[in-house]
Amino acid sequence: MTVRAVLFDLDGTLIDTIPLIRWTFERVFADFGLPWENGEVLHTVGLPLREIAARYMPDRADEFMERYAAFQKTRFRELTRAYPGAVETLATIKSAGYRTGVVTSKRREPALASLALTGLDQHIEAVVTADDVTKPKPDPEPVFKALELLHTRPQNAAYIGDSWYDVVAGKQAGVTTVGATWGIASREQLAEHAPDIIVDSWDEFLANL
Repeated sequence: MTVRAVLFDLDGTLIDTIPLIRWTFERVFADFGLPWENGEVLHTVGLPLREIAARYMPDRADEFMERYAAFQKTRFRELTRAYPGAVETLATIKSAGYRTGVVTSKRREPALASLALTGLDQHIEAVVTADDVTKPKPDPEPVFKALELLHTRPQNAAYIGDSWYDVVAGKQAGVTTVGATWGIASREQLAEHAPDIIVDSWDEFLANL
């Protein structure tokens, strides 16, 4: 890759919040008496919470979101961690002169709180959340927004994420797409959407920059 800016997904890519997300959904589903169905809802990770709430409880989406936020806050600090090597990777990228940004379907408040808690915020220049766009991922709008903030053209940027939503958004925006296998999706699931590169570690990612 020949890039000047690197965009990162947040949950499942930079921060390991999959256990927190699963626990929170389990509590919400139990509270509302919704069928768990082997955690099928986890396949929606990467979409905005409002969209997920509307899918499972269209008439009570706001209540679903409020309950989700309340449950998640109780274990947020306990179950929010940067993936091993994430902070160091960001520091390396920044010191090499790359622009950096986060493109996430998380709401702005919890996204910024997660970045601050993990220390990742020190190495991120721009953050685009579900609250900042009209059409979230897999639409390319959030990626275009981040590129605008970083004054970077699509052909000079890469976007790494752990779900197909990230890959599709990046491809539609015209950036180099990188699938990360340590998050929500398997290598096979990522490959179905043909990212430019699939990596199994931060070292492998850095080697391809």
